[in-house]
Amino acid sequence: MKSADLDSVLIIGCGWVGTKLATTLISQNINVFGTTRSAEKASSLRSLGIEPIIFDLEKDVAIQTDLPKVDAIVISVSPGRGDQRSQYPNHIQKLSKLLASSNQQVIMYSSTSAYKGRMEIVTESDTLPDLKSDNVILAAESELKAIISDSVILRLSGLFGSDRHPVKYLAGREGISNGDAPVNLVHREDVIAATISIISQKIQNEIFNVCSDHHPTKEELYTKLAEKSGLETPSFNSGGTDEKLVDGSRIKKELGFEYKHNDLFAHEFE
Repeated sequence: MKSADLDSVLIIGCGWVGTKLATTLISQNINVFGTTRSAEKASSLRSLGIEPIIFDLEKDVAIQTDLPKVDAIVISVSPGRGDQRSQYPNHIQKLSKLLASSNQQVIMYSSTSAYKGRMEIVTESDTLPDLKSDNVILAAESELKAIISDSVILRLSGLFGSDRHPVKYLAGREGISNGDAPVNLVHREDVIAATISIISQKIQNEIFNVCSDHHPTKEELYTKLAEKSGLETPSFNSGGTDEKLVDGSRIKKELGFEYKHNDLFAHEFE
């Protein structure tokens, strides 16, 4: 059931996570607007009950787009790859300026790659948004925070779901590095549940890691899941015991949130 004072949400970027978040909110009788860059995708969103908005941050016309007045906004924009990735902080800056005049709750999906280069256990306070960082994730977070200080940043670990899991891409590969490194993953359903918890509790000005409490080694997890699903078993080289382990417990302590998919060995594939 939806909160009595939550009527509408805007999702900027309706990809694999954003679209599922939208349909989950719609099932709770919440009106959802979603942005897309193409008319073809707009038609697909409309068929799911999402009110589509054509919106492309890479074009100047985005600045002139009239976005709807809603109770909460979720930014689910991928940083991209290659040259496109370097523009990610600029895109977040442009978007933040567009949203700055509103008084809505703003939540942005970021990434635990913000901790790139960090070793062993990492918590939210170990790495803060930094406009001057050469890590585009931290720079983008800083652009958002500089303009919308009350925004909430969710640093997501590696995403998986019933129709998407990294073991499918690792099956049969040989000599994968750092087989002893801890795995940092989070199920899409847990990301959505965490987002809805933050919206419903009207959380402001926070940074949370979103990552399963279960951290088997790469070799343990991907060997077991490959065998379980009938995929060719990958092989690993040793090393990586001191690689980062993302602590996702703060959101549990602060918001009473619980991860539903907290046994990575139990994952089922479609």
